[in-house]
Amino acid sequence: MSRDPRQTKTRTIGYSFIEEDSMKHSVIEQAGNGEAGKREAGNRASRMAPSTRRARARGAIAWIMAIALIAFSTVAPARQAAPVAGVDYTILAKPAQASPGPGIEVVQVFSYACGACAKFDPAMQAWRHKLPRDVRFQYVPAVFGGAFDAGAKAYYAAAQLGVVDKTHAAIYRAVHVEQTLTGDSPDQISDAYARLGVDRARFASAYASKKTDERVQWARSYAIAAEVDSTPTIIVAGKYKLAPKPGAAPEALLATVDYLIGVERAARAKR
Repeated sequence: MSRDPRQTKTRTIGYSFIEEDSMKHSVIEQAGNGEAGKREAGNRASRMAPSTRRARARGAIAWIMAIALIAFSTVAPARQAAPVAGVDYTILAKPAQASPGPGIEVVQVFSYACGACAKFDPAMQAWRHKLPRDVRFQYVPAVFGGAFDAGAKAYYAAAQLGVVDKTHAAIYRAVHVEQTLTGDSPDQISDAYARLGVDRARFASAYASKKTDERVQWARSYAIAAEVDSTPTIIVAGKYKLAPKPGAAPEALLATVDYLIGVERAARAKR
């Protein structure tokens, strides 16, 4: 927070140089014997004016610089505090790993039916495209019933066909921006993917497959194990759970994710 310096009025003293005949007219009104003395005093004042103005200018500049220095030190950014367990993230009672593999696992539990997930997705897309080599990322769709379950089936059907990267952001737009996908029936969802260039018959088959149903059941079990009760939720290293705070920017949540990745990396380096 910065404070404004008090405004001060600077009085400027001006000196006029009078023509000789006007000066004579003014002098007539002065007393006789003091006439020469007063004229000399006026001449001295005129000679002192430039140096006086320079002194005042130097003083004003010094004052302004001092105020600017104070203001700069007041608004200098404070060092950001580290995220706090129980406030910025939760430590899971039991580890919940989504899949085996090397590196530090980061999972986002999401749903195409979730407006907050749609708003969060651009930041997440930018973040995951810059992942370090020792971090692996995975989506897990939320299975809370109704439209959430339909969205989970759609995600796993798209995963079977290898089109998630092509359709993920587009399905968010279809639901929350363009509103071209307003229902959760298999036909409506298949039509939406067909509009994105996915073969409709193949998608419908994958959507109705046993493999997709099994993945949906697994996603439900994972969310329970990871204590997920809202979307979007992020799980780091199977240990730390975090979700966006009301009114906070997505980047704030991802900064906490980065912090927790660093914590896990440091812990593994000590083993």
